[in-house]
Formats: sequence, structure tokens, C-alpha cells
Amino acid sequence: MRSDLMKVRCCVMAASLLLFAAPLTAVAQDMPAGAWAGSWVANTAKSKFPGPPPTADQVTIQPDGTVAVHVVSSDGKTSDWSYKPQVGKSVPIQGRDNVTVEIVKVGDYRNNQIWNSNGKITKSYSILSKDGKVQTFHGAPGTYRAPGGTKELPFSEVVVYEKQ
Repeated sequence: MRSDLMKVRCCVMAASLLLFAAPLTAVAQDMPAGAWAGSWVANTAKSKFPGPPPTADQVTIQPDGTVAVHVVSSDGKTSDWSYKPQVGKSVPIQGRDNVTVEIVKVGDYRNNQIWNSNGKITKSYSILSKDGKVQTFHGAPGTYRAPGGTKELPFSEVVVYEKQ
């Protein structure tokens, strides 16, 4: 009889722990955009690209945090991709194969990004100006091969976006 009572107690304790812990499990939490929301266009004259700058580079950030990117490269190729950041979670990039990103809010004016492209991890960050009119993306250092070139050259991309 005593062992039956112990079993019941253990089951009740385990059930209450599960009920208590259930709200703590991984529930996706949106990351609202705050002052980052809006339409942003790259100022190529103030930016630094690995090679010729794109003819268009626009980012739209919705109030719910959803990011949509539209780029037209210098040779006319269009690239559109998007994602919706979640707190503490790496999310897939729609429009790019095998690429995820985790956004880490460092403060009201800085976000860090952790990119995973086919298992290769890189880090970048973005800074929002105090007046909310300029955001600057600092890409991960890498290498670049000029069109027609054979040599890998080091680069660091910095893109200055102005709010529209």
C-alpha cells in the first residue's frame, strides 16, 4: 500500500512539473521591428561592396519584424529573399536554399546576425542611427573574386541604408 502511495505521489509531482514547464518550452516569439520598421534603400555612394555595387538594394521591414530584401546586381540579376526573425531561434530564409539566420537584439540600435549557409557560419551586425533615418549593415569579412579574375581578394561589405 505504501509503495502504491509513493507511485501516485511521484506521478502527481511529475505531472505538476510538466504542467509548470510546458509554458517554458520552445514557443516561437516574434521579434517586432520597432524603429527598424520601414522601407530602406542602399546609398551605394556611402557603401562599400566587394566589386561593382548593385543597381538596386532595398530592404523592407514590417512592424512584425518580417524582412524582405530585393537586390538587382550590377549585371542585372535579381535576388529576392525574406525571413521573419524569432527570439533566440535560427529561421530559414525564403528564396535562398539552405540558409538560415538568427537575429540577436543587442540593444535598441544594434542587431547581430548569425548566418548559416550550407553549414558555414558567418556573423554580421546592423546599427540604427539614433534619429532612425540610417541603418548600416556590416557584413562578415570574406573573399571575393572579381569577374574574370582568378585571384581571391579579401573584402568587408558595409551597406548604408537610408529610410524612405
